[in-house]
Amino acid sequence: MKKDIMLSICWTQRFEGCDEESMNLVTQARLYKKREKIYISYEESELTGFTGNKTTIKFDGSIITIIRSGTYPSELVFAKEQRHVGLYNTEFGALTISTYTKKLENSVDENGGELFIDYIIEVDQSMIGSHNFKMIVKPI
Repeated sequence: MKKDIMLSICWTQRFEGCDEESMNLVTQARLYKKREKIYISYEESELTGFTGNKTTIKFDGSIITIIRSGTYPSELVFAKEQRHVGLYNTEFGALTISTYTKKLENSVDENGGELFIDYIIEVDQSMIGSHNFKMIVKPI
């Protein structure tokens, strides 16, 4: 099962000593199901700063994985009240970061839905920012 969808994504980042930053993105994407897991994939754009990358969001029960492939590959794992260590590639090099998921709400299925993740990013066990990610999935 594969279908085209519209994604509305809003990120908010708060770094200590800096103004809060938000970014909104509306894009077409592809939703598909494989081995009882739902996947959503879309091509990144200049707006996100990751041109040339493809992002895939994997919904595996209560675990959400955001996988970026291409120029700056990375993988971030989110599970409520859990810490996960991952590699995050940027134009300046690779970082080993931890995500600690404070809140995760997911109603995404084959017909659409919403995903909300509130999380903290740590580098070398020091908090560097508080973030949230909200995604709305609508069939076309």
